[in-house]
Amino acid sequence: MHDFEEECLGDTLIVDCCILYRGKYIVVSEKDYGEKYDPWEEWPPTHLTSFTEEKLKNNKSPWACKVFGKNNFKWSKIVHIDKNNLLLVDNERSAHTVNLSTGESIREQEIPRTTLRTVENLKNIHGTIYAVGIGRGVARRDGKNKWTLISKEIQGKMIADLSVFQAGFSAIDGFEAHKDLYAGGGHSDMWHYDGEHWRAIDLPILKMRIRAIVCAGDGKVYAVGRDAKIVVGKGDEWKVIEQNLTTNDFTDAVWYNDRLYVCTERHLYELKDGKFTQTLFEGSQPFSFGKLYINEGLLMSAGSHSIAIYDAKEWNVLYGEKTLDDTDLLLAQKMLNDAQETVDDLEDLIDAVKNLPKKK
Repeated sequence: MHDFEEECLGDTLIVDCCILYRGKYIVVSEKDYGEKYDPWEEWPPTHLTSFTEEKLKNNKSPWACKVFGKNNFKWSKIVHIDKNNLLLVDNERSAHTVNLSTGESIREQEIPRTTLRTVENLKNIHGTIYAVGIGRGVARRDGKNKWTLISKEIQGKMIADLSVFQAGFSAIDGFEAHKDLYAGGGHSDMWHYDGEHWRAIDLPILKMRIRAIVCAGDGKVYAVGRDAKIVVGKGDEWKVIEQNLTTNDFTDAVWYNDRLYVCTERHLYELKDGKFTQTLFEGSQPFSFGKLYINEGLLMSAGSHSIAIYDAKEWNVLYGEKTLDDTDLLLAQKMLNDAQETVDDLEDLIDAVKNLPKKK
């Protein structure tokens, strides 16, 4: 284990991640107080940890961390601003801008409560940062200490049987920086923003707890969430993507290398050309998953105790590596292949039954 690795990440749970540039990877983690910890009574210390590949070339530890003491941040989120700076925000709207070149941390004003009640997620969409929260809150960062609420027109449109907690938002993405945005959360509460107005999206699943939205390179929009649900579409045309590999909650998703990557807290999956498969790792794999991030042509995966980087050719597990022997790999590959063949056979059988001549 590298110097400072245990000091930075030991006894903590990783809750978010981001890529500043190739060779500079960041995670935010919170001290693990165990099951007896009550997050409503005390907020644990927050660790902002960086991994710098250049330091390895100079025989130095690649790890460095900045520790924020107790009661500073609660359920933190991070997002890159540029190649030197990131934004650290917590659920209660506290915000810091951190310069990873100098180590300087500047506390910004809280995101106004009149703008967002909570911050459930952050997203850098083509260079513009957005924060989303419950009650259909969407705020755009237009500069330091300058947040613009863009969802005011739909925050007052709660229907009688939809409480503030059943309404979005917990996820956002877009095809452009300031328009063609999709935000969602709550119970299938998904909306489209054209740059001026919002329009409700009628999803084919009722009460789907949306956890991530991806405006993908294939021109489609994907939403994933609890109970391993996936929907895809655009405009008024949406459908459910059926899969039988997992029933665990999907926690995040991104579009990378011409496919959708989606994860649970235990596994990573891929959706390409209509086929849903589990990602295989050669030799070693992360212990855990949960958060995904793309930037600079790379995919980053972070779990509560793992960090990994993928360049579309090979995976590099930076922290929390689980080694698999050849027997395990062959067995896993065979099980996945058998499962996929069974699915394909069932699909062929269903098609054949549908094409049987009907009785007159």
